Amino acid sequence: MKSYLFFFSFFFVPFIFSQVKIEGYVYDINKEPLVGATIYIDGTTIGTTSDVKGNFTLTIPSNINSVLVFSYFGYITKYENIRNVDSILSITLEEDVKELKEVILEQNRFSRKQMLKLFREKFLGTNKAGKNCKILNEDELYFDYDKEKFIFRAYSDKPLIIENKYLNYTIQFQLVDFHCQFYKVSISSIDVVNSLYAGTSLFTEMNNDKTSLNRRKKSYEGSSLQLFRNLSVNNWSKDQFLLFEGSFVTNPSEHFKIEQVNDGSYKVNITKQAKNFKNKNFIAEFSLLYDNKQQSKITFYTDVFFIDSFGLYTDYNKIYFSGDITNKKVGDMLPSNYGL
Repeated sequence: MKSYLFFFSFFFVPFIFSQVKIEGYVYDINKEPLVGATIYIDGTTIGTTSDVKGNFTLTIPSNINSVLVFSYFGYITKYENIRNVDSILSITLEEDVKELKEVILEQNRFSRKQMLKLFREKFLGTNKAGKNCKILNEDELYFDYDKEKFIFRAYSDKPLIIENKYLNYTIQFQLVDFHCQFYKVSISSIDVVNSLYAGTSLFTEMNNDKTSLNRRKKSYEGSSLQLFRNLSVNNWSKDQFLLFEGSFVTNPSEHFKIEQVNDGSYKVNITKQAKNFKNKNFIAEFSLLYDNKQQSKITFYTDVFFIDSFGLYTDYNKIYFSGDITNKKVGDMLPSNYGL
């Protein structure tokens, strides 16, 4: 069975950013300041914490299409779209009151060891980068399995702390969604039809020695981050990405109409292909070849989406990948401000 991955973020295209300062306060519902709340731009190394009065200041690129994440242990995480921030922010976090989840062991036909193994494979990856990652708080993970629909899901109420010794990052990953769809009752990777993970992340650099920098460059090459950065400026070549329609190289300009909008992001319109697919939302499907070696496929179920100057793209749940590009999971994940 083919395994598909849906995404929920060297040679690079240079971008020039202007900077803006975001200031604000983080309180609880009683207007008491929350000291040490974490504030960060999702998917980047850009973050800070609130001081003893709940104040914070963060300097960010002005044209990033992402969200500000406000996180504090025991409180519900809050999100603010950066594009909507035009004044000093006053953020109120509410306590996260959860009912204890009843665990009935006999309902699960698979052991926790088996489920953890699958989660690591589909979340961290099975290549060198993935195998050199360690989730420091795996005890926070819990799972369920829908035996009727053959769906395996994973959850965590607290951010997962991932130590990536291969790329030398520590990642704080708030898991929003993770599931694997099987074609039969199974917990084996070979029986997975599709998988998805989504969440917010904050990167902290552990080391930037030469080995780490070279490995990051390798992880970037052929990644979805590089693909969308290149697509936004119509940068295609045989030593990077080539686009195929069917078995033939095709001109991307015939399929993607790209225009830069006022906020610095790029609007991409996709020409619909005349194919008779059962899914009425199908727009187009292409093969990708990276550096004449890595073969992948991308399928669009939207005719328009946006890419910001970091290479972050909208409508991630309507753009599907398969092939070599899906081998790069969290183990190869880089901050979206990597190389900029």
